[in-house]
Amino acid sequence: MTVLVLLLLTILFVYACWSWWPHRTLFWVFSRLEKRRYHLYYEGSKVLPSGPCLIVIPEDHFLFALLIKRLTYLPVTYISDDKVPSFILRSLMKKAGLSIQSASRTKETPPGIVIVSWRYYQRLQLDKTLPRLVAYLCGSTFDLSVPSAHVVHQWMQLSLHPAPDNLRDLSEIRLLEALSWEAYTKNLPSIPELWLRQAKAGGNRLSVTDSTGANLTHHRLIVGVMSMREKLNPLLKKQMSVGCLLPPSVAAIVTTLSLYSLGKTLVNLNYTASESALESAVEQAGIQSIVTSRKFVENLEKKGFPVDGLLGKLKVIYLEDIKAGMKKPTLLKNLVLAKVLPFALLKRYALSALPSERTAAVLFSSGSEGKPKGIELTHLNIIGNAKQAAQAIEIRTHDKMLGTLPIFHAFGLTATTLLPLIEGIHLVCHPDPRDGVIIGQMVQKHQVTLLCGTSTFFRLYAKSRNLTPDMFDSLRYVIAGAERLLPEVRVLFEERFKKMIYEGYGTTELSPVVSANKPDTPHEIRHKIGTVGMPIAGCLIKIVDPESEETLPVGASGLIMVGGVNVMKGYLNDPEKTASVIAESQGIRWYKTGDKGRLDHNGFLTILDRYSRFAKLGGEMVSLSAVEGQIALILNMPEIELLAVALPDNKKGEQVILMYAGEIEERDLQQKVLHSDMLNLMKPQHYFKVAEIPKLGTGKNDFAAGKKLAQSLMQEWKAQ
Repeated sequence: MTVLVLLLLTILFVYACWSWWPHRTLFWVFSRLEKRRYHLYYEGSKVLPSGPCLIVIPEDHFLFALLIKRLTYLPVTYISDDKVPSFILRSLMKKAGLSIQSASRTKETPPGIVIVSWRYYQRLQLDKTLPRLVAYLCGSTFDLSVPSAHVVHQWMQLSLHPAPDNLRDLSEIRLLEALSWEAYTKNLPSIPELWLRQAKAGGNRLSVTDSTGANLTHHRLIVGVMSMREKLNPLLKKQMSVGCLLPPSVAAIVTTLSLYSLGKTLVNLNYTASESALESAVEQAGIQSIVTSRKFVENLEKKGFPVDGLLGKLKVIYLEDIKAGMKKPTLLKNLVLAKVLPFALLKRYALSALPSERTAAVLFSSGSEGKPKGIELTHLNIIGNAKQAAQAIEIRTHDKMLGTLPIFHAFGLTATTLLPLIEGIHLVCHPDPRDGVIIGQMVQKHQVTLLCGTSTFFRLYAKSRNLTPDMFDSLRYVIAGAERLLPEVRVLFEERFKKMIYEGYGTTELSPVVSANKPDTPHEIRHKIGTVGMPIAGCLIKIVDPESEETLPVGASGLIMVGGVNVMKGYLNDPEKTASVIAESQGIRWYKTGDKGRLDHNGFLTILDRYSRFAKLGGEMVSLSAVEGQIALILNMPEIELLAVALPDNKKGEQVILMYAGEIEERDLQQKVLHSDMLNLMKPQHYFKVAEIPKLGTGKNDFAAGKKLAQSLMQEWKAQ
């Protein structure tokens, strides 16, 4: 009898959902079929008219139709060539009044609300007298095929805005998108809460792995964080900023999340910087304690990075001691809690209350152009940029990210560490990005799909004899940043591994991702060699005159300014410097990058130089990057590394010094340049062969160390 009653109630409930709330039932079924738990926000939904209208969306995505249908009982037509494979979904769509209509068959405007992507809107003869809205879907949109049975959490926001009068005005469209992302990030919780919810759903799937053989499932990562949190809490009381000296690894992941769970501000110290730079960072950030590993400190000492002097002045917490103090009963207790407690209770037990506007990390510049400066990034900065980057690389639920970039680097922290954690994808770590063979083995063993690096590192991989092409077969997206991608490196890598490198752009002050090239689609060109791609979603770029800050026309060269959710909080303890590089307009904060560039008519950004990398010769400004580029063309020897430096000169004000590393004699190099058609003004005054060009831990040139080296070489030359 009881079974019959339950069966009857179930039938009645299903009938009620089908008959009375088909639009809500449709979304619920879609979520279950796609194994998603959507956390939805609606921004500007009150602007949706009560009658027919046109809604223009940036690109085709079935989610737009589902989300808009939840807001209205009017019939909704989604103009697209997408297909809905599920019979259940097609039946519910028909019941809810949602239909998909092929763009090729659309001859007139359908009744009710019409949703159309930008590319179809431009060529279809739709009724343009209808009220028009533009809509944006903020957040990372996963692919719609989940290969495994796990559940993925997605934080999404649908933003609706009245369309500007001129829908061809790209600047207006992009501004509305940036404002949508601003509103979206304000609804998001802190980094540790996003991670914990994703990890709770991830269960026994692998979360992090490193080259030492250490690996943790999502639940065991929760256990590690909870256990370390208990050990660190009494050691770090009343300390807001905590130093961290660790390479990319499982240990670094657990440490990072443990510190965030305690509400601390993370200061990842640049262990490749000079001792004076490290001491400056510690003093500026007010660090009293540093978390590190004895084994890692020993490795640093062997590689010539002495940190003992720094550690001797601070309270040092070694991970080996923390691990030794973790008892099995505590680990077992935390494992039971991680598996049994619902998320709401687990959050109260394992996380400190943390506003997302608080500073999450202070990253110190390496001093490549002067004294290191502290850059404050909030939880919103990092989360917003991680979500933007995830959307840019079109992250998929079966993706695996290789994390080799140091976590004291903004790209290493945001893109290759925190992004995989808050999106719930597998992260594979290795501490040395220069170790091509092990990296190749890790990619092959774990079937890594996403690889991020610098031009310098990709050159090493392409030239490594022990790294075989098949090791990189699983990669679907390879992106270069931090320094200019040299054309010969791109060609060499593609010839060796049959993989295209897509160049991007960013700076620490921008959390750091700004733009990226992406694989082309049948409908859209998204990649242009020689550029750093188009701005990511919600990120604004404008080119201005460096003096007047007036916006320049398309194609003109000038100062690059970037606006959006990823603009830093500011420079640590330096409001004057912050004010000098941050401007506000139209509700958006803008950062003056100091880079010179231009935008083309399609929105692709080209980086030309840094305004600080110029030499003033007899009143003329000479680009040091242009000097390096022209000499590279003259030599046509990709293996030769070049670095041009400007030093004071009594006659011309400044002089250009060229340092190089490679198999060519100074006299031969000088003769090639002297007898070339290069402008005499640009020809270096002195040439010095060096063992290696000074590099930062990220692989890009260390301009400050290079200038010091050039000064010492000039002193030696004068003494001869």
